[in-house]
Amino acid sequence: MTDHLQGPWTAVLADRSGFVYESVEDARENIDDPDDEVTITVVRGTALPDDRSGCRLRLPGSLHCGDQAYALDDVYLNDPDDPSVGADARYAQAQAMAAGLNAAGGAA
Repeated sequence: MTDHLQGPWTAVLADRSGFVYESVEDARENIDDPDDEVTITVVRGTALPDDRSGCRLRLPGSLHCGDQAYALDDVYLNDPDDPSVGADARYAQAQAMAAGLNAAGGAA
């Protein structure tokens, strides 16, 4: 089997402090500054968000080397100049990547 591909892989959208949001809309509703930036990752295992905050999932401080397949920092929630590089587009791409990794690893 392809152990290096096994998941399940998950696309995660988080603010600068590592707090996770369910969707881009959720982030827009809960992040105070509409011009703020988010992080989008594709993760599994030790890199999955956990409940350290008591109220909202948060990205872990450390992870095993192979548990993060993709990370994109400083993505604008709202990019008025080019929506193709904003959070909506990048999060959709990360979700597609996670689905592809799950299919390739047999965890569809």
